Amino acid sequence: MSEKNTIKLKSWTREIRNSVEKDLKEELKIVIMEHPEWGWEQLSLQDVYACAINQLPPIYVIGDEEPPVKLSRGEIKDAILFAMKRIEEHPMHI
Repeated sequence: MSEKNTIKLKSWTREIRNSVEKDLKEELKIVIMEHPEWGWEQLSLQDVYACAINQLPPIYVIGDEEPPVKLSRGEIKDAILFAMKRIEEHPMHI
C-alpha cells in the first residue's frame, strides 16, 4: 500500500470523544461533596469512575459538538452509586 493510500486514523479520530465522560465527571464532583464520609482517596476515585463509565452507554461526538441525546443526571448518579457500592464490596484499584 502506498503512502498516499494509507489511512491516517489519528488525523480524523482525535476529535471524537465520549460526551458521557464530561457529564460523569460533573456529577461525580457533586456525589463526592454529598458523600465525604466515603474517603475518596485517589485509587477509589479512579475505581468508581472506571466502574461507573462502564455502566453507561457511550455517546460519541466530534469536537465540541452537542450530543444528539444526553443521559439524565439521575442515570449518571445511579451509575456512580452502583459503582461506589461495588467498589466498597470488591475494591479493584485499577
